[in-house]
Amino acid sequence: MDVSNFKDVQRDEPDIPMEIDKVGVKGVRRKISTITPKGNFFYDVVLDAFVDLPKDMSGTHMSRDVEALAEAIEEANKEKSSSLEEVLNDISNRLMMKHKYATRVELIAKTQHQYEENFTDPPTNEMANVTIAVTKDRNGKDRRSVKVEIPGLSVCPCAQQTYQEAEGVECQAPSHTQRVNLSIDLTTRDKLVRIGWLIDAARKSFSAPISSLLKRDDEYKLLKKAYSSPKFIEDLVRHAVYYCGQTLKDKEYPEDTEINVEAESLESIHPHNAYARRETTIGNLLKKERDFEAD
Repeated sequence: MDVSNFKDVQRDEPDIPMEIDKVGVKGVRRKISTITPKGNFFYDVVLDAFVDLPKDMSGTHMSRDVEALAEAIEEANKEKSSSLEEVLNDISNRLMMKHKYATRVELIAKTQHQYEENFTDPPTNEMANVTIAVTKDRNGKDRRSVKVEIPGLSVCPCAQQTYQEAEGVECQAPSHTQRVNLSIDLTTRDKLVRIGWLIDAARKSFSAPISSLLKRDDEYKLLKKAYSSPKFIEDLVRHAVYYCGQTLKDKEYPEDTEINVEAESLESIHPHNAYARRETTIGNLLKKERDFEAD
């Protein structure tokens, strides 16, 4: 059946002429193949794709969203794209081309990224939760964000100091420990931040890493490291922001690149969780660094 001459109902005037900010599809599951320095890597991705809709159109052509996803992923698999970021950028460009009436497209991808935790020998493979968002306007504005979340270990320095003074011991006294979920979200213009950079910044911020496989000797070494580096949840956030700044300052990212770090501590001796957050920009970090050096 040839439907090319059928009426395009989406183009009808709506009963109420009103713009729609975001319309599209959510929860499209796909597998994306990429090439990394260590070989092929496959991502299981959940995708959301949106455009805006003018007030004189009843509806958007949602099949075009799925069509754009399928075309870009097929092309990536064929051409062996070098990164997940490149595939998502291609999808967003295709969405803009297919929705001529839209002035803005937004693509959100949720997945997991495998990283190597080298605290133990041999290292273990751990998983980071990753969210990548690409927002493009037809006027050329291009905003991209990468968010990673990984767990780690923190040791309370206050409880440790109290135990040291009460018992008259000098170092590595007992304290309460907890698993902390730390997330780093960077938003910038025109290019994406590498997932691995953010994972490394987060890993270095904890009192100690966590690992899916620990033998008795590994447990001893991990606890020794943790109690040697007690940190408040505020310290974890500070360290993560600092490491992000150190990683990005020499990589030509614009100074308005936004850094958003959040940490939630799953407290072991309290029925509630602890939380901390810091938002800043590369420019602010560089200014503080210059002011510090001037002093």
